[in-house]
Amino acid sequence: MESFAILTDSSSNLTPDLAREADIGIIPLTCFTQQGEMPCYDDRTVFDGHAFYDALRKTGPIKTSMINAQQFIAAFEPVVKAGRDVLYFAMSSGISGTCAAGAQAAAELMKKYPGRVIRVVDTLAASFGEGIFAMKASMMRRARASLQSAGDWAEENKRRMCQFFTVDDLTFLQKGGRISAFTAKIGTLANIKPLLVGDSEGRIVSCGKVIGRKKSLQAIADLFDKHAGQDENEIVAIAHGDCAGDAEYLASLLKKKRSLKDVLIRCYEPGTGSHVGPGAVALFFLSPKPCK
Repeated sequence: MESFAILTDSSSNLTPDLAREADIGIIPLTCFTQQGEMPCYDDRTVFDGHAFYDALRKTGPIKTSMINAQQFIAAFEPVVKAGRDVLYFAMSSGISGTCAAGAQAAAELMKKYPGRVIRVVDTLAASFGEGIFAMKASMMRRARASLQSAGDWAEENKRRMCQFFTVDDLTFLQKGGRISAFTAKIGTLANIKPLLVGDSEGRIVSCGKVIGRKKSLQAIADLFDKHAGQDENEIVAIAHGDCAGDAEYLASLLKKKRSLKDVLIRCYEPGTGSHVGPGAVALFFLSPKPCK
């Protein structure tokens, strides 16, 4: 058994194969489709990204629900009751109350189980920006690092996480309260593609705009070239809203900029995907120095 448990939420974009390989527990957010309430993560099924985003194209934005304190208690308590500590990587507090709910649950359980530790890290990120920290912590755990060391490393390095993305329709982000109405106006002009970034407070803000889809992906590749280091083993990840071809195109551009062993590509999971919408493409990587 591993020395401590690593958990994150489904916003981390860690698919069941990635979570199993790294021994990371996933706590699901909830989304509400026309078919009713559904968890944003299920390790027993394969997420049908095309069907989900095709439905969004027809219905528009749908509601999602954060993980509340009682759900966190249900996830954390079996671990601490069994005598293990927990390192939990949370979605950015700048876009969700999930982190605060996790911290509340952790405080309650540490009173109930004296001597046990539940550490909550506000990653100031979402999707793979959150998931990469959980994966890095898993690697550190395998190398026999302590929970404190892994948590401290994440806290010290979370502002090195670069998150650059573009979307086809800013309505999804605006309706979900992730961006302001002012920022959303960028997308009202024909064929204007916004460039968005996660800022130092974990919020989503505009960092530019270009004309045309390919140019928006090229602009993200240029930002990668500006901020990325030279370590070919660094985790570089792309999430997309049912546009695998665009994600592969971006990956090809990145490989022209750097020597990369691999680029991790996955469809956006339902919770975050509900807010970025179909056609979103996002890039996540750690820069050698703070990029927030």
